[in-house]
Amino acid sequence: MGTKAIEILTDAIKEYYGNYELEELCDQFNVDVDYLGVNLNHVKLANDLVRHDRHSHQELLSRLLQDLVQRCDQRILNSTWESNVFDEQMKPQLKKLQLLLVRNKKPIQIAEAKNYYLKAISEAKKFFSSAQTAVTLVDTQFGSTTFACLENVQHPLRLLTSRESKALADGFDAILRSYCSSCPDVEIRRHVMLHDRYIFFNGRCWIASASMDTLARNPISVVECIDLKAAVAREIERKWREAEKYMT
Repeated sequence: MGTKAIEILTDAIKEYYGNYELEELCDQFNVDVDYLGVNLNHVKLANDLVRHDRHSHQELLSRLLQDLVQRCDQRILNSTWESNVFDEQMKPQLKKLQLLLVRNKKPIQIAEAKNYYLKAISEAKKFFSSAQTAVTLVDTQFGSTTFACLENVQHPLRLLTSRESKALADGFDAILRSYCSSCPDVEIRRHVMLHDRYIFFNGRCWIASASMDTLARNPISVVECIDLKAAVAREIERKWREAEKYMT
């Protein structure tokens, strides 16, 4: 495990553990913790757990990952979509960390950047069809080409756009009804302030150079966000909560 594993573990323990509870757990395994001011030094703890070969550190890491996956699952099960975008993105990463731990810390990169240059709707279909989790698409424009790109998605779909009149194509209700006839699990929300284009699924986050609805006319670069993924997920989660539901 490497730098990306440390980043994922840091984000997870910050999100799912309080300082006191985490320190108590570390004490059980005789693992020391440090503080930065009043807050536990999560980065140092994650680094120690990933880098050290000591039995106590490996046992604590195994226990933490098991607990983190369970807490992530519980939050997903017991909350609405608008409050668990972060959890949906975190779960596959935690599962991958568990797998790497079982493989005896093989030096495999976590979430190595995977970028795409989409030149046709067929390429976008292939990209989205690889989703094994719910898909969140944050875009400034939705229309028939958008749904053509999403045609093969087999998981829940969440679409977030702006309240600008041009954000939804003419005849959007008819376009949506046609798509939902084969994939009904779609929710759309509109936010008063939205200018970016993001894609979330399989624990990954990408930023798109243009709206998916323009793919029939122009190629689109899809660049994966690595270091800023958790921050972006939290920001989109906030906007999803604030956004109004689109009613046909």
